[in-house]
Parts: sequence; structure tokens; C-alpha cells
Amino acid sequence: MIFVCRVTGFAQQPVVKVSPAEMDIELFTIGEVFVHVENISGFRAYSISLSYDSQKLRCLNITRGNFFSGWNTFFFTQIDSNANILTVDEAILGTGYQNGSGDLFKVQMQGLSEGEVNIDIVNSDLRDTLNNSIQVQTEGGIIHILGPTSVTDAKNVNKDVLTAHPNPFNSYTRIEFNSNKNLETELAIFSITGEKVFFSKPQLMNSKNYSFIWNGKDTNGNTLPSGIYILTAGLKDERQTFKLIMLK
Repeated sequence: MIFVCRVTGFAQQPVVKVSPAEMDIELFTIGEVFVHVENISGFRAYSISLSYDSQKLRCLNITRGNFFSGWNTFFFTQIDSNANILTVDEAILGTGYQNGSGDLFKVQMQGLSEGEVNIDIVNSDLRDTLNNSIQVQTEGGIIHILGPTSVTDAKNVNKDVLTAHPNPFNSYTRIEFNSNKNLETELAIFSITGEKVFFSKPQLMNSKNYSFIWNGKDTNGNTLPSGIYILTAGLKDERQTFKLIMLK
């Protein structure tokens, strides 16, 4: 008697996850996270909700991913910053389904306050062609928002130096930026809520040093209230950050 043993592989359970799983963004800059699906079959519709801390992150925009790019779909987004929830719904119009892996949608977020924010998938309702629920695993993500001190520590940057004296200040403060590159620099000041209140391109003092006196007014010349402001200087992704305190 001969026994035949047949080994059958187990199908991988579909996964819905936040990608990247962990990322750093600087205060008031914008980062992008994707919600990604893997190893799915007969997939035609979903409703997914993410939770986040709206005191530390502002959700700016949500756009379609590439997973359903070959189909006409219904795509709907809702951002509820009071409940710290964003929800995305998408479904193929008519008959049809999609197999495989890809990005369902992309979320642009701006850092408002330094700290760590969990991006959790709190609802994942995925449907097949018969409108049956598809069971999936979920994986959230983490965004680290780096403030003036932590940005410097994280990058170990000591080539460019950004300072302001006096600080705290009342009527004015002298901003000085020593750059390791002989390039034109841009200076911007943000309120603690992330609004850009001042922008300038200060003049070059000597080979690589910039100096500018800020009088506590916005770009239009309006006097700003007392509070904490975030100063940034540099070009594009090579920017230094410094916290200013204005006391009237």
C-alpha cells in the first residue's frame, strides 16, 4: 500500500498597513504616509479610518493611491479633527475587482507640535465582489515630530548655526545664521499654530554669514502678539530651526 502525502501551502492573509511604519518630520513641515494593502484577491471596495492626534498633526490632503488606478471608482474622504479621525471610502463603479498589492491612498500631514503620534487603523472594512467582508491584518505607524532641539540632535548638525539674541525678546531680536555653504538663504517665522507670519531673504554679511533684525512684525508690517514663534533658515531640506519667545 502506498500513501501519498500532499502538502498544500497556506494562503497569506491580506494586510492593510500604514507605510512607512515609522518616520520623522520636522516641526511645521509636511510628511506623507500611505495606507497600503498586500496579498488581496477579489477586492472591490473599502472603508478605512485612521486615528491621529490633531493637536500634534494637521491633516492637509488625502489622495487616491495606485491600487485601483485602472478602474473608475467612487472616492470619498472625511477629516474630523475634533474626533482625531480621518476616513476614506473607495469602491469600483460597476462590476470588477482587483487582486494584488498597492497603495490605497496617501495622506499629507503637517507637524504642529513636537512629540510622537501613533497613526492607528481603527476601522478596516474591505469588501469582495459579493459584498462579503474580507478579513485582514492591520498595522499602524508612528510619526516623530522633531522640534528645534531634537532636529539638531537627530541630524547631529553642527555645520550650520542659527541663533537669535536676545531671546526671549521684547522689541527686536538679532537673528544670525552661519552656513557651511555660500548660498542664498531663506528665513521664515511661523506661529505656534503653523501659520507662516514672516518671510525674508536676508543679505549676506560676509562669506557665509547672514544677519537680520526682526522687530516682531509680520511680513505686512503688522505687530504680532506675544508668544512662541518658530524660526527656520536655510534652503529646502537643509534648514535649521530655532524657538523664539516674544514678550510684550
